Amino acid sequence: MRSFRSTLVVGSAICVLVAGAGSALAGGNPPGNNGTVKVDGMPFEQSQANEPRVGCVFAIDFFGFDEGDLTGTATFELQPPTGNGFLLVDSTVIGTDPAGGGTDLDGTIYEDLSGPIAASGATAHPNQGFHIRLTIEAQGSIGAETKHKTFWVTDCDGGGEGGGG
Repeated sequence: MRSFRSTLVVGSAICVLVAGAGSALAGGNPPGNNGTVKVDGMPFEQSQANEPRVGCVFAIDFFGFDEGDLTGTATFELQPPTGNGFLLVDSTVIGTDPAGGGTDLDGTIYEDLSGPIAASGATAHPNQGFHIRLTIEAQGSIGAETKHKTFWVTDCDGGGEGGGG
């Protein structure tokens, strides 16, 4: 009976150690490509919600990136059916604090694409506005440092025929 109890106590201790290690990994600093990027329309609430339809003024929020001398760079391009071509590139620091998991806001880029869209001569889709491709280069990821999103922007005064939808 004594050896059964010893085995049970040792087995329970191992389970507690494994469970504790799992929660530490899940909490704040999982290794690798652990950042996420969200498109945030007005009003800006910096939440985990991704908004695929925003006004011409919007924000890109960076969550869950590692600490270090890291920069997130966003490139905006027109996407068919409303055109092709480069619009704008912008960047922000994303590594100023220790990794805090997926809900930890690490940086925000605020944009107004009205000028670049007007300069492009693109024509808005009559119901949707302008289709935008976002390419993010986020330093410090092990694995893919590049992330992509597509979304629609509207209310871009002077953005060609259709006026932004």
